[in-house]
Amino acid sequence: MNGQRQARVLCAGVLICALCLILGPTAGLSNSVVPYDPGGTDDVPSAAARIINLASSPVPGGCRYSFDIEVFPTCWKPVYYLKIDKLAESMLDPASWPTGWVAEQIPPTFRSAGSLVFSTSGDPVLPGEILQGFAVVSYSGEATLRWYPADDEGILMGKITRLELGCATATESSTWGSIKAVYR
Repeated sequence: MNGQRQARVLCAGVLICALCLILGPTAGLSNSVVPYDPGGTDDVPSAAARIINLASSPVPGGCRYSFDIEVFPTCWKPVYYLKIDKLAESMLDPASWPTGWVAEQIPPTFRSAGSLVFSTSGDPVLPGEILQGFAVVSYSGEATLRWYPADDEGILMGKITRLELGCATATESSTWGSIKAVYR
């Protein structure tokens, strides 16, 4: 009887160790870093940079999203690349970028939905600076993407951040007063 009890205790211990290895040391805790930030939070999205001044405007067949990049003063290197990975069925094209930067579409493969890369060889965003003038066009009302800043060798700086975008639309007046004003 004692042998069966020891076998059960050993089995339970092995099971607990296996669960710890599978779930990791932060099991049960919220960890927005792995695999990427879920977006829509007030957390700082990267140790290197963040997207700021995000604005949307409808365009024929989709939506234009304009934004700026802020590189934190504590960032250890300038940012030379801004890579945007398309998720799901998001169709995304570059619309504008700052002087000295270029935009390149990386075609989809069987492993990815494709990417959009903004880059520069001589005009990086230095730590503590904000670079204005980026914009993309999505051919749907919503877009889901992941983005990250990279150094001069294209190596990730900070963490990959998920961003869910929705186009702002005008709403029609629906109050009784506004409806009466139409017919005056």
